[in-house]
Amino acid sequence: MPWIGALIAACRDISASGEMPFQRAAEEGIAQLLASGVVAVGDISASGASVEPLLASDLSGVVYLEVLGLDRESARRHLRDRQSRIDALRRRETAGGVRIGLSIHAPYSSHPELFREGVAWCRAESVPLCVHVGESRAERDLLQTGAGDFRALPNVFNVADVPAPGCSPVAYIEDLGVLAAQPLLVHCVQVDRADIARIAASGAAVAHCPRSNCLLQCGRMPLEQMLAAGVRVHLGTDSLASSPSLDVREEAAAAGKYHAGKVAPQAVHALLNTELALP
Repeated sequence: MPWIGALIAACRDISASGEMPFQRAAEEGIAQLLASGVVAVGDISASGASVEPLLASDLSGVVYLEVLGLDRESARRHLRDRQSRIDALRRRETAGGVRIGLSIHAPYSSHPELFREGVAWCRAESVPLCVHVGESRAERDLLQTGAGDFRALPNVFNVADVPAPGCSPVAYIEDLGVLAAQPLLVHCVQVDRADIARIAASGAAVAHCPRSNCLLQCGRMPLEQMLAAGVRVHLGTDSLASSPSLDVREEAAAAGKYHAGKVAPQAVHALLNTELALP
């Protein structure tokens, strides 16, 4: 919670200052990725400022325009805006280049109708989808019991309440139809065997961000169970907001230490070369 609060405050301070350095930061990030040998990227963009630099870069992958909100009507308006922009930007996609997708932020920050409508649109239009899910104990506790640290979230998002469906985050988004779109699921740390079975059966992929998970004390993702179930797992940094670099090789080295005794080093290294199949 302190990290989330500080991150939101920092973004608001930047916006209030009138200086919007996001595109410059995106250009610097692209340079770091290329310098470290990265050829494909999955970027989640709240501001949209990374879209133009990524389209102009030598990278391939997806830039996901993010939407969130727990107020039903304002969230739907935000989704409509994102859909219009994605439709316009998709005309500029090229074979082997960067595609445009949609990110519905997370179960605890997005109204159920936002998921239902966004997922239906992504499936109908073959738009790549990305969702953060199962990152922290606080998220799991909120959705399963309505308790925990995330009870303070209404004060952060300025809404009356947050969802507490009485099940795990993965089960919740499955009920909303999210897994049917075969999204890229970010984190999946706080998951059990039933959740992993749901992910595997759906064909969804998982982005594993071990250094971010360690910094934010989210716990250890059960990577060995994911791989045994046949889930496609990829390595991510989760951005410089919670990771010391954008070098995925350093992420792999950290993952090797994080999962020592549970996952063979060669299996961790293989995550660097797994193919990400998207709709």
